Amino acid sequence: MRKLIFIILILVGNITFGQESNAKWNKLDKSITLKSYVENQAYEYLEFNAEKKDSISERGVKISHEGVNTEIIVRDLMTVKNPLIIINQYPLEKLNVLEFITLEYIEKIDLHKPTDKICEYYGSQGKYGLIIIVMDKRKWRKLKRKYGR
Repeated sequence: MRKLIFIILILVGNITFGQESNAKWNKLDKSITLKSYVENQAYEYLEFNAEKKDSISERGVKISHEGVNTEIIVRDLMTVKNPLIIINQYPLEKLNVLEFITLEYIEKIDLHKPTDKICEYYGSQGKYGLIIIVMDKRKWRKLKRKYGR
């Protein structure tokens, strides 16, 4: 009986909390760069619009009220405006590295739409979604050495 309950809990957990994987990238030409894949298919799946302005960056400074107890909030204008991209457990700081990676070195790509759970784990960086990429470790080490994170 314990084994049956354990198996049911595992199955329910996988269905409820399993990662959503987008396997369409496997069918693409392997010479396509990761940057073009991310800017086209991944952004489309995540429903991310690069042209859309962030309301925080539009406001910049917020003054709650005038008087003795005035509260001024200055927001950081360097807010993240792209989905968070993580390659082999390293968050990317610059997207220019994606130009030098082709799909032939990619083992797995997971796309996660923005949710409260993503924002809990990754903070404001996960506001626009999350792209987790697993690639050939040897190639990734070479790219990190050459271009930095």
